[in-house]
Amino acid sequence: MARTPVLDLKALQSFIAIVETGSFTAAASQMRYSQSAISMQVQRLETALGVALLVRTSRRLAPTRAGRETLGYAREMLRLNNALRDRLSDSEIAGRVRLGLPADFALYLPETLGLFAERHPQVELEVRSEFSVTLVEQVNAGDIDMAIVTRESDITGGYQLRRESLVWVTAPGSGAHLRRPLPMAMWPEGICAFRTAATDALEAAGQPWRSAFESQAFGALRATVLAGLAVTVAIPSMVDDDLQILDPDTAGLPRLPAIDIRLYRGRGRATQAAASLADLIIERVGRVVMR
Repeated sequence: MARTPVLDLKALQSFIAIVETGSFTAAASQMRYSQSAISMQVQRLETALGVALLVRTSRRLAPTRAGRETLGYAREMLRLNNALRDRLSDSEIAGRVRLGLPADFALYLPETLGLFAERHPQVELEVRSEFSVTLVEQVNAGDIDMAIVTRESDITGGYQLRRESLVWVTAPGSGAHLRRPLPMAMWPEGICAFRTAATDALEAAGQPWRSAFESQAFGALRATVLAGLAVTVAIPSMVDDDLQILDPDTAGLPRLPAIDIRLYRGRGRATQAAASLADLIIERVGRVVMR
């Protein structure tokens, strides 16, 4: 009977990084390996499985059909690996973890943070809220251990948690989206990818708009929208039952792009507490990697 090859978890992790970043160079930077080491890991993985996992398109590396199937299993194997580590070391984890969040993400993350606190009662969790650009600066300066950020043009690196399409948001029964110039409730200019995406789309479509209300807090923008004074832009996970997502085609608005949500971590070796929180966020919010 032929011996079944044992798959290397690090190679699986490298394969996931290549698929998510689209290149050996970006994956090597993310994994903190050399490009040649990343390439060799994937070659050994392809040899062990007996299939080609990647194909080069005109712009980036992409998974083959076998690669796409392997990707799902790879993420599940890494999730189980991390879960077992945390399960066996729960009683030993202590210390402090500093997490940064955009203010609006804090609206739907408490359940995950509550689960972490329940699993690791000896860990002191400190959460601060800022815009993505500021959070990345704080991670790089060592002021916080990690941050969940939206992917903007000047932010690179990090692990992709999920990708969500931006949507136009209004109040049920409101006709704000029919007014011209379009009244917008938005974050201040230059600090939020949502605003940039919306205004770029409107200007590309030749649709006039105006700033009806600006605030750094989504709660204030939400109140303005509910009053029927303006529309805003958000990701679907931020939209509650009191708000309404507009169909851009029927509302006469341009379609909006998708936006990456990433977990950004410092380059130093993470503490066990920080690594455990990162694993839980990745498991519950998006995609799986192995520490």
